[in-house]
Amino acid sequence: MRSDYEEVIREKIKNLGKILGFEVEEEWTPEPLKEESRQEVYIPKIDIVWYKKASPHFIKFLKIVSDTMKKKVGSKDSEGYLGVLPRYCDIDKEVIIGFELELTDRPTKYILGDIANLSRMCDYGFIIIRDIENLVKRSIKASKAFSLLHGASRVFVINLNDLEIILQHLRISDRV
Repeated sequence: MRSDYEEVIREKIKNLGKILGFEVEEEWTPEPLKEESRQEVYIPKIDIVWYKKASPHFIKFLKIVSDTMKKKVGSKDSEGYLGVLPRYCDIDKEVIIGFELELTDRPTKYILGDIANLSRMCDYGFIIIRDIENLVKRSIKASKAFSLLHGASRVFVINLNDLEIILQHLRISDRV
């Protein structure tokens, strides 16, 4: 159950996304992964995402290209896009920006899971953190370590005070 405090933060992030011209979704899982059984495999969810709907013409184009490739190699591949696209790719959405809210103390390994999910499934990721037990500093170190080991994470860490300052700089804090 979410606290009133968490709901206020969620609403600010959702409203900011809308003001910036994005579609917004909570508890997002890519469509292809929704078909998987949660009993057999871990299915990640991102707390909040900002996205733009893909053009239906682009989706049709991608399907035609994929079908053409299948015919050339005689594939009866049910994966959809011959394994070229990752299974978590949601082709209906473009430029996905993900947010994970960590408003209580978390072990660094838990934060690394957030970083892994955000960096694989989103163009940019943001972890919004309450600065408890040096959680911000630990999370920044974890993001840097992930980048060194696995390539750029594209995950930023923001504490709640910084989020408010960012909203003020954008001069839209009164609308969020």
